[in-house]
Amino acid sequence: MRFSENNIRGIIQLNHKGVIQYADPGLAELVDEKSYGKSIEEIFENYVFETDEKISNSLIQLGDKELCVTQINTQNVITLIVQNCDSLEKVIGLSEKNFEKQIELFLKVMDNENDVTITDGKGIILKVSDSYEKHYDITKNEVIGKSIYELERRGVFSPSVTAIVLKEKRKATVMQKNKLGKNILTTGVPIFDEKINEIKYIVSFNSIDIADLTSIQDKYEKLKQLMHQYYSEINELKLKEIEISGIIAKSASMESIFKMIINIADVDANVLITGETGVGKNLIGKLLHKKSNRSEGRFVEINCGAIPENLLESELFGYERGAFTGADKQGKSGKIYLAHKGTLFLDEIGELSLNMQKKLLQVIQEKKIIKVGGSEYINVDFRLIAATNKDLKKLVDKGEFREDLYYRLNVLPIHIPPLRERKEDILPLIMYFLGKSNKKYKKDKSITQRVINKLIDHGWSGNVRELENIIERLVITTTEENIDLLNLPEHIRNLAAEYDEKKTLKEMLEDYEQQIIQVAYEKYGSTVKMSQALGIGQSSAVRKLQKYIKGYKDDGNVSKNK
Repeated sequence: MRFSENNIRGIIQLNHKGVIQYADPGLAELVDEKSYGKSIEEIFENYVFETDEKISNSLIQLGDKELCVTQINTQNVITLIVQNCDSLEKVIGLSEKNFEKQIELFLKVMDNENDVTITDGKGIILKVSDSYEKHYDITKNEVIGKSIYELERRGVFSPSVTAIVLKEKRKATVMQKNKLGKNILTTGVPIFDEKINEIKYIVSFNSIDIADLTSIQDKYEKLKQLMHQYYSEINELKLKEIEISGIIAKSASMESIFKMIINIADVDANVLITGETGVGKNLIGKLLHKKSNRSEGRFVEINCGAIPENLLESELFGYERGAFTGADKQGKSGKIYLAHKGTLFLDEIGELSLNMQKKLLQVIQEKKIIKVGGSEYINVDFRLIAATNKDLKKLVDKGEFREDLYYRLNVLPIHIPPLRERKEDILPLIMYFLGKSNKKYKKDKSITQRVINKLIDHGWSGNVRELENIIERLVITTTEENIDLLNLPEHIRNLAAEYDEKKTLKEMLEDYEQQIIQVAYEKYGSTVKMSQALGIGQSSAVRKLQKYIKGYKDDGNVSKNK
């Protein structure tokens, strides 16, 4: 029989230790994702995992139904084909009472999909389907009236499922090999004489041609490879789209965060974003909203640390008109209500008082709010994303943050590492912010490699926000075309000799000397003062400036700023 959608339940893939790696969704009642990583014998109690046989067959019980399982062992993977075993009875409703009348109709119906054999209670073949000749390389006339034991001896098929049914007096499924060398899964069904409880007929049918299975398995493997390829390409496009959204990162740690965002965006569970000030927690929150199924709703952001405690409640929950002195006459909708069907982003959530934490917890649990001065509950539907630069767990231990709220918030945690721990992100960020500032201020500045090296080595306690501010300042304040060491703020410039294994000692000393000359000239403004400070002659100072500063001309003791 070729694959039939009515019979095939799905495919399970195992590793060579019998551990489940994958199962079709159609087998969810048998095997779901919770079963991944478990042994197949744990899931199917009576299943015998075959390691020696290339192809084997088993029966498993699902409630009052039997399922046929064909195990195919290949070099790369082990595949189980799970199919219904009761399809034959469903088609013909076999019984002694109606068997004689329905047999011809049955043969016509089943002949399109099966090689069907009908024998009597002694194993003598009474009828076979027309397709029998093609698959067993023998004519119908040669087998009708013959014993299945004789045909088995002649090698027409082996073993005989009919012989097994007669011996065990129950339905059986075996893997047969015909004389063409093909492996065929065959099921035999006994029809009992109800008066004497003896087998009167046996109907056997071929349910799967293993050659077809192998072909389908190959196609299935190729399909899985294609799906994996498409999934990778889609994720790559999504990651590129993230970059377009203004989040620039090339490090493995940030790429891992982006992939997590793609996976959890449509899940309504609460998210807690942690990280130092300036790492971009609000950008990650906006990205989560943009990628979610709530993207058509509002992204409502509120900084819990920037609003006085006495105003925060009305800001979050809103208020009715006349609720307090100075209140708007029309009343006001709170931030939580504005986030209905959208996303509520609470930044610096660690700054909330214990009283406000209690009220927020109630909103998260009940998804209802009451305006200040109001008496009626308002239903709200929002996805909550909280962010903090504090260690909330330590605050919990100190009694400064509610433990129950902490666990409500921390369902899906995302930690953004500081910039100093992902230095590979600094260069792309520098170039992004440089282009952004050049465009904003209509400039065309470039940055020397020395400056880039300094920026990469800097500690960036203010993270990405600090880097962006520094680049913007350099673009505005640098008068030359190239931004060089002298243009950097002193706390970043912080001169120090650097070891470079690619350079000689002389070259490294020249680099260090260049830094000193540039800073001294920037500080003193004339070669006279500069030479006095460095303890060298003025002519020497002029020569070094000409060597290290492009386009320098002798200032004639006049300040460079004049």
